[in-house]
Amino acid sequence: MQENQPFLFVGNMPSFDNLLGDVLSMTPEDWSKYTERKNTGGVASYNSDTIPLVYDTRHDLNSNIRHENYERFGVYVNEVILATVGHIGKVKVRQAILTKLNARTVIPRHRDRGPLTAKTHRIHVPIITNTECIFSVGDESRNMRAGEIWIIDNVGRYHSVENNGDCDRIHLIVDAI
Repeated sequence: MQENQPFLFVGNMPSFDNLLGDVLSMTPEDWSKYTERKNTGGVASYNSDTIPLVYDTRHDLNSNIRHENYERFGVYVNEVILATVGHIGKVKVRQAILTKLNARTVIPRHRDRGPLTAKTHRIHVPIITNTECIFSVGDESRNMRAGEIWIIDNVGRYHSVENNGDCDRIHLIVDAI
């Protein structure tokens, strides 16, 4: 959903240490188990792995398919919504994923398309990152620190991510109406 600016800092994740602990307990098998997003292509899928929380491969805005890890991470999804909007009430989460961008790789410059980008607010929470990880939208670039909550507006805008660091970058991404 179009915002007034590409990057809007919301605040810090209240229970970040708990979220970080849960992410660190994920195994390589957990990260490689879900292949649907990678198999469908798209520039964001080549150098990354995804763990779905709320996800429908058809990107149906009326779907609410909750995956096996939602029970474990749903509390953090709700916390992100509460920190961003101030209430959970009528907010509908249409997609929530954990995504890992491998060290020393990039997501090339591209534009997202479809109803999720056009109709939802995209919220990012960096969980594991480094100073060499740069997210760019249009002409603006940011290094987002672990535990921060950001609304990213890439509607109709080219964007990319460079992870030039030695560690993988992991974000919680929530798309909500």
